[in-house]
Amino acid sequence: MREIPTLIVAKTFHMKKAIIALLLCAIPFLLHTQPASAQGKAKGHHKHEKAGKAYEKGYRQGSKRKGGGPPPWAPAHGYRAKNHVYFPDYYTFYDPRRNGYVYWNNNNWTFSPSVPSFMANIDLGKARIQLLGDIPLTSLPEPNFSRYYRMYPPSGSVNIRIPHPPLPR
Repeated sequence: MREIPTLIVAKTFHMKKAIIALLLCAIPFLLHTQPASAQGKAKGHHKHEKAGKAYEKGYRQGSKRKGGGPPPWAPAHGYRAKNHVYFPDYYTFYDPRRNGYVYWNNNNWTFSPSVPSFMANIDLGKARIQLLGDIPLTSLPEPNFSRYYRMYPPSGSVNIRIPHPPLPR
């Protein structure tokens, strides 16, 4: 029988020893790590969940906002408060200069810092909007209602009774 040189036996022994040592060091890390689906929520994740619920509440319920800045539904539309916004299906404007909504009520245009009651349960993040870039923020949007009504007619998909000004023919 052929004899294996001593140097090869020594290197093989040391290589096996190194692999075993490496595996022994790695085992605690492998046991401690779990797949992402098994980890549950990461530390601090529920803070974002609460913030998401507050964000959702802000545009589903007509809550008043404190301070300036865009309304809670704005990020869903990529809106940055540089234009008036028209909600064609609700005959309502959002006026960023006045920081509120303009809608028809009791035969007059009415301003409110909060979402009108007929839009309170609407997900405004998904509502159809039209950015009105043709009038400056220093102008009021409501005198232009007839023009916008003709340009952006309601889709007919809204099944709630909404007050509106006399509609142009």
